[in-house]
Amino acid sequence: MASTGAPPAEGGAPAEGEGEIKWETLQEGQAKVLHKPGEAFYNPAQVQNRDLSVAVLREFGKLLQREKAEKEAAGKAKANDVHACAHMSKGMTILEGLSATGLRAIRYAKEIEGIHKIVANDFAESAVESIKRNIDHNGVGELVEAAHDDAAMIMYKNRDVHQRYTVVDLDPYGSATPFLDAAVQSVADGGLMAVTCTDLAVLCGAHSEACHAKYGSMSLRGKHCHEQALRIVLSTIESHANRYKRHIVPLISVHMDFYVRMFVRVYTSAAQVKYSASKKAMLFQCSGCGSYALQPLGKVTVKGNSTKFVPGTGPPVGEFCEHCGFKHQIGGPLWAEPTQDNAFVDRVLGQLDENKGDFASHKRLFGLVTSLREELQDAPLFNDLSAMAHTMAVECPSNSVFDSAVVNAGYRISHSHTCPTAVKTDAPPSVLWDLMRGWAKTHPPKSINERSPADKLHKGECKIEADFTVRAEIVKAKKESTTRKFMPAPTPDWGPMQKAKGAGMG
Repeated sequence: MASTGAPPAEGGAPAEGEGEIKWETLQEGQAKVLHKPGEAFYNPAQVQNRDLSVAVLREFGKLLQREKAEKEAAGKAKANDVHACAHMSKGMTILEGLSATGLRAIRYAKEIEGIHKIVANDFAESAVESIKRNIDHNGVGELVEAAHDDAAMIMYKNRDVHQRYTVVDLDPYGSATPFLDAAVQSVADGGLMAVTCTDLAVLCGAHSEACHAKYGSMSLRGKHCHEQALRIVLSTIESHANRYKRHIVPLISVHMDFYVRMFVRVYTSAAQVKYSASKKAMLFQCSGCGSYALQPLGKVTVKGNSTKFVPGTGPPVGEFCEHCGFKHQIGGPLWAEPTQDNAFVDRVLGQLDENKGDFASHKRLFGLVTSLREELQDAPLFNDLSAMAHTMAVECPSNSVFDSAVVNAGYRISHSHTCPTAVKTDAPPSVLWDLMRGWAKTHPPKSINERSPADKLHKGECKIEADFTVRAEIVKAKKESTTRKFMPAPTPDWGPMQKAKGAGMG
């Protein structure tokens, strides 16, 4: 809604010289923010992002409280402990590096318990004025303070172990890479980094050279591109952390609409950093049929009490694809370890389920996180069922039919929160193409181009007998599921808006 005159803080007088300004009031969660067109950046499509952030930070605060209690019970609590859980004696300190209107920071202050201080920073002077006005309007001045600084600089100023933040939240327009070096140094040991990147065209293979420049990885096109984007960003954060004897542990990593959002814990351990190379991999992907293989950058060998860290061996494929004969493209490096902590995801789901009224995007968000929880975490990336059928020029089988065939062959399968037709499985590509050849026997193609990948795929010898008997547990799970996991955008123009005028790097 809109109102004329500057709405006063807690019923006070309007700000001097602003009596005739026509303000718009935006309410999201428990926060009410004031803004005028072009003053600062607000995007309603990011409501789901902020809802998830509130749910994650609520559960993260509880996690730190449990860790603090466990330390005290074990007699390991120290007077000068710099671990994030020690912050809970006073409460979490949170930096929102690029705050714009201050909406996210105000929601944190009003909707999350156990907070000591929130710094809402922005580089644009108009945004800082908006932040201050909204802090006053919401009466959260005791918890939230506005800061006018470059986001990287304010983090560099707080690198000392006794000044680090419990949570560093970065939600820029575009890539977060300009801020990552500072962020990994300014978050407490065991603290949380929340990172958003909106440059999906770069991360999903449309501009591989730009991806390499920004993230140090080559991105490839493919149906799995949004999961690839998550893994590239995680790899980049890990690389930045490694330079300071630190490493990351992802709690939740998710693709939503036009961006990716990650919540990772940052720990200090020179010993654990040695494992980082083995957590990353190069991606070899066929340019014809899309089959892929991952090649770890490093390898860890353990023999008795001896642990050795050596380079990975490979490549895992030949120059030409064994399935269709086309050449491979090389992408990465990317994160090849789990992208989430399932126990933490369960707690976030519980938070969303128990507090439906707190989250405007509850239906979409609960479905998204439910789908996330069902993913196989030890099977990086995925094939796409519709793409495989298209490649072989055959009718596409249903998810239930193909899922059953994979399970009947002795393998596990899940879908992906990024794609409803994903084939995320521990079955090798040879098995998947054998199953598709088995499907093609009863659903033959009308015609095949002799120079297409389909020609060689159909001529390949089947090493397993495909069994498409639909499994009862798969049918039962589908019938019993009442959660809608893939929902359409609320409006036709749902997506990123233009960058706010006058906004700088912070």
